[in-house]
Amino acid sequence: MVKVLVLRASGKIRPISIDDVDIIQIPVIKITPNENVINKISLEDANYMVIMSTTVVKYLRSTLEKLGDSVRVIGVGPQTCNEMEKLGVKCEVPSEFSSYGIIEMMKKLPRGKVVILRSLRGNDYVKNELQRIGYYVVEYGIYDLTPDPISVDIACRLINYVDYVVFMSSMTYETMKDCAKNVLKGKTVIAIGRVTANRMKSDGINALMPGEYTLNGVLRILINHLMISSESLG
Repeated sequence: MVKVLVLRASGKIRPISIDDVDIIQIPVIKITPNENVINKISLEDANYMVIMSTTVVKYLRSTLEKLGDSVRVIGVGPQTCNEMEKLGVKCEVPSEFSSYGIIEMMKKLPRGKVVILRSLRGNDYVKNELQRIGYYVVEYGIYDLTPDPISVDIACRLINYVDYVVFMSSMTYETMKDCAKNVLKGKTVIAIGRVTANRMKSDGINALMPGEYTLNGVLRILINHLMISSESLG
């Protein structure tokens, strides 16, 4: 049976089932709310709000559900916007579900004040690019991401025995690279999006990348690769 190891953050695990495939999900990253920041968020005079994950919505639910129509909300992907719409807040998604997609979308919009809600560990690409093209940007790190040592140890042991390894963020790769970098060069690797794939490429690892940067996109590329592999063997 084909074995697939999916590496994610805690709280992101949901059942995945593919016939004749053993899917093992390990939460190698712990999520901790940044209470000091959560209690000090100001949306005053904001024209835009950029939400970089569903975890932001989880921790800011009471604040976000009070948003009026004066703030234009942009979510990094459909799952993030789905969570916002559950709160009755209209949310827009860029054509590419990534930091790059957000910038391409906002290049076409009138300039104004942007509030970015994200993790403490995310990169500064969105903030820096928005400032470069003329937006006034305020950024809040709503939660922290740290490696879970026990889960990382388990994943490092398992990685030798699986056929595919899926990284659901660049930080899952950063967490695993010391034990897995050399092993991955002999595996089929899938990266959730461009940021993750580019980071891995800098270490000499060529990852497959879905057309849609979501779990469903990852599953589609996995199934397609499995079908191609079985046909070549047949």
